[in-house]
Amino acid sequence: MSIPFFSPRRILQATARNRVVVGYAVDPDRVAPILPDGLVPARNEGTTYVSLVGVELANLRVLGVVPPGFRRVPAVELRVHVHPAGAPDKEGTWTAQAHVPQHLVAWGARLLYGERVEVTSMQPIRRKPVDHVEMTYRFDWKGREQRIRVRGERPPVMPAPGARAHVLFGPRRRFSTARDGSLLRARIDRPAAPVYRVQEHHVSVQWPAVYGDIGRLFQNQAPAHVLLSPRTPVALRWPAQT
Repeated sequence: MSIPFFSPRRILQATARNRVVVGYAVDPDRVAPILPDGLVPARNEGTTYVSLVGVELANLRVLGVVPPGFRRVPAVELRVHVHPAGAPDKEGTWTAQAHVPQHLVAWGARLLYGERVEVTSMQPIRRKPVDHVEMTYRFDWKGREQRIRVRGERPPVMPAPGARAHVLFGPRRRFSTARDGSLLRARIDRPAAPVYRVQEHHVSVQWPAVYGDIGRLFQNQAPAHVLLSPRTPVALRWPAQT
C-alpha cells in the first residue's frame, strides 16, 4: 500500500503583481559568513545571486480568509539564494531583510517564519503607456527615500527554457530561522511567470544603511539581471523544520 505524501497546508495565497527582481552576482565566500547556521550559498556558474525584490500581493488570503483592509500589500525584500549544507539539490531563498507598510504583516512574518521584517512607509507606482510598463517601488528608511524603478517593453513573454529568469524566479523553497535557532523551510507554489523585456532600470538604495553588512557586498556593483513580471499566482505553505 502506498503512503500518501503529506503536504503542509497553505497559509497564504495571493496574486503576485508587478514583481521586480534585481539580481546581483556575488562571491559565495563573501556571502557565507552572513547566513544563519545550516545554510550555505547556492552557486550558479561560480557566483551566488542576491536579489532585491519588489512585489504587490493582491487577492490575499490567509488560511483561506480575506484579511480586512489588505486589498493589496506591497513589500520589498533582499533575499539570498541558498541551500541547506550538504543538500545542493534543495535550493531556495533566505530573506536577509524585508520592508512592508503594515504592522500586522510584519508581525505575522516574524512569528510564523522568523524573518527579519521592518515596517515603513511604502509607495508602489505603476505606469502603463501604450508600448511599455514602468514600475517603481519607493520606501523610506530613517528619513531617506529608497527607490527601485524598472521599465519593460509590452507585451510580456515567457522566458526561454534555461533562461536566467527561471533561476531568479524559480526557487520553490523559502528558508528561515525559528526562535530556538532551528532551520525552517516553507514550500512555495508558483508557476513559471511571463516577463517584460526590460529596457531600463534604476536602483537608488543606501545599501549599508538599509541592509548592513550584506548591503556592502554590492553597493557599487551593477546588477547582473533585472526582471519585471506582470502577475502570477503564488501560495506559501506552513513552515516545517529542516
